[in-house]
Amino acid sequence: MTKIRIMGGAPVASGVPPLRLRVAHVDQANTVLTASDGDLWPSAWADDGALYAAAGDGTGFARHVWSDIVVNRIDGHPETGLTGERLSDGDAVAPIWQPGSFNRKPTGMVAVDGNGDSRDELYLAVQDLRMPDAVGGFDEAPTATVVRSDDYGRTWTWPRDPMFSDHVFTTIMFLDLGQSNGGSPWVYAYGIDGNWRTSFAKLVNDPTRLFLARVPAASVQDRATWEFVSAFEADGTPAWSRDITRRIPVLVDERRFYPTPAFGNGAHDFTCIAQGSVVWNPGLGRYLYSTWSEYTFEFFEAPAPWGPWRLLHSHDFGHFPWHGPRSPLAKHGGYAPTMPSKFISPDGRDLWLQSNWFVPASSRGGRAYCFGLRRVRFDPGQAAVTAASGNLARCLDASPLVSRVREGHESVLADGRRDIAEDSAFGPGSGEDVWGYEWPSPRRFDRIVYAPGPQDSLGGWFADGPRVEVRVDGRWMPVLRVTVKPPYRNDFTALEEDEYVFTFAPVTADGVRLTGTAGGPLRYTSISELEVWAPASSPAGRPGPDRRSPS
Repeated sequence: MTKIRIMGGAPVASGVPPLRLRVAHVDQANTVLTASDGDLWPSAWADDGALYAAAGDGTGFARHVWSDIVVNRIDGHPETGLTGERLSDGDAVAPIWQPGSFNRKPTGMVAVDGNGDSRDELYLAVQDLRMPDAVGGFDEAPTATVVRSDDYGRTWTWPRDPMFSDHVFTTIMFLDLGQSNGGSPWVYAYGIDGNWRTSFAKLVNDPTRLFLARVPAASVQDRATWEFVSAFEADGTPAWSRDITRRIPVLVDERRFYPTPAFGNGAHDFTCIAQGSVVWNPGLGRYLYSTWSEYTFEFFEAPAPWGPWRLLHSHDFGHFPWHGPRSPLAKHGGYAPTMPSKFISPDGRDLWLQSNWFVPASSRGGRAYCFGLRRVRFDPGQAAVTAASGNLARCLDASPLVSRVREGHESVLADGRRDIAEDSAFGPGSGEDVWGYEWPSPRRFDRIVYAPGPQDSLGGWFADGPRVEVRVDGRWMPVLRVTVKPPYRNDFTALEEDEYVFTFAPVTADGVRLTGTAGGPLRYTSISELEVWAPASSPAGRPGPDRRSPS
């Protein structure tokens, strides 16, 4: 049974409303690339203003000398340019506790002045991960520890023995509270058991539970001082225990993504509790957990580090093949997504997400296997209605709302052209298909014009519906008494029509979508244009490709 269970205490959950977004947008591909090589890149923003990040399996910010772990310094900002320097690597950073079948992978980093010398120490969580040339490569992480640097990443020390073992709390992600740990006397760490993501070979159970620990900033490497959330009080605050066997999860997500294998890729049935990052966003007043399944990004939000955690947004990139970030058809997801606090805008609405994609990372358009960033927009917007006329899809602040797009061109929905089309990434996806828009404030409209894509006997049409739904006060609801001309036929002949006009009584909403089950042997829908018309606006007066309606 597909479900999400949230742990965190009902009193807090009832007292703190969910973070409501009117626009949630994630770029379809990395748009900022760097002269680097590697993956994972957990990072920390230190007191000297630099971002420190550790890469796995690459050369880092250097052209040569591959290592399974590389520590780097990164300066600059995505808008103005990023530069990096390789600082340390391999055996100088961390040991391999079980050499032979395992190598080192960085999972979390924090910068904090725990000894009071007015200089940050760097702490890096490193796990043993099964090597790719072994049976079940990348499919279990039995051991982890935390290494320390007192000279901003150039030299490192570690405890004599692993800090975590027996597959328990072995994927460690430090909470990013901002520069120098936000000045907090505590360092918080989230942990996952078993593996850093779905265990394809099932050597361990797939991760579905996220745990939380804290440790005084002065004793991060002293395992005896770590405390784990072990219960919740009546008011929703956590109780802590130094006994790791008493830990309870702060988030449980038992959903499964892409249950059916596709196009020769046997991996399927992914979970989304995985290595990513948790960051404090002061502008939004929320903690954000960015994570992933194989083909999706998943975002959760909470008012406190321990919750209550709620699903905020999902972004589905569709199954492989993907296209590299320099391709004109750029579209790719990635793994281990992080959102560095250094790059969050003051109002919290604009963020940069870092993630990597390895296979086939060297596809047309270049590599995505580097420290690369893409824009994320999480906008609560405003409740006041914005007066607008004409085709509201062409408003400057309209954001496409899609289930997934095969070639990454969300702009097709509102580019004013009927000769360019997109589809919903043909193949066995998950959930219903969606084509629509959202705005940062409510709009009034009474008509939708849907132009499907080219005819295809393998798919492209809706097997049921499509239904018109609108979002009002954060809730999606069906629009009643909708008239469709011409009537929509739920088979391949639906693609023979140039357009379908959906009319209904005027509604005021900050989102609208057409949704239904995809049809055809490959189960996808197609689209060349989606128009949303304000009352008394004539479709005959559609603006051309270079004109937009006022917001």
